Amino acid sequence: MRNLVSILIVLIIGLLVLWEGTDGLHAFTAEKARQIDITETAPLLPNVSLEDGDGKKLQLHDYKGKIVLATFMYTSCGDVCPILEMKFKEVYEGLPKEYLGKEVVFLSFSFDQERDTPERLKEYGKHFDVDSVTWKMVRFTDYDAQQAFLDLIGVIVIPNETGGYEHNSAIYMINEKGKLVEIFDYQNPDKVIKKVSSIIG
Repeated sequence: MRNLVSILIVLIIGLLVLWEGTDGLHAFTAEKARQIDITETAPLLPNVSLEDGDGKKLQLHDYKGKIVLATFMYTSCGDVCPILEMKFKEVYEGLPKEYLGKEVVFLSFSFDQERDTPERLKEYGKHFDVDSVTWKMVRFTDYDAQQAFLDLIGVIVIPNETGGYEHNSAIYMINEKGKLVEIFDYQNPDKVIKKVSSIIG
């Protein structure tokens, strides 16, 4: 009997620790907890300067008044990035065409300034039928601004021994006021489609 009581006490303590450590069982990983923390604060994103696949200069705040869906990748990535962009394409194709460009825009940000020239971004975008209007492949024009931006939204980029990068991957939603309001699991494009449709519809 005493052993049973001890087991129950340990079990209850363990469940309490799990509840606290996972934000009420919402976060089962450090990554998920980080995402929840960022979206709860809904940071206003800085007006970073960008360059698209056509060499056109633009700024993030050019898209204020619209929902911006974003990914962060680099074109030399041979593992998660192509999968991420294919899932992003599923979101793109799952939204009504009349939303695209008017209510919502898609931006795929490269964090590899050295190799991802506008020409390379444009070529990479062809694999996903990027139209360079409603969906743009872009890169940052300033490294310090890029790093501050990635830090703010929790994108972790670590150079690896093969000349590439280890990085986390998700689909980010920036609202009409320029605030980061949600981070989605890229493997669940239907959730992104439903969320955007519910806002616009």
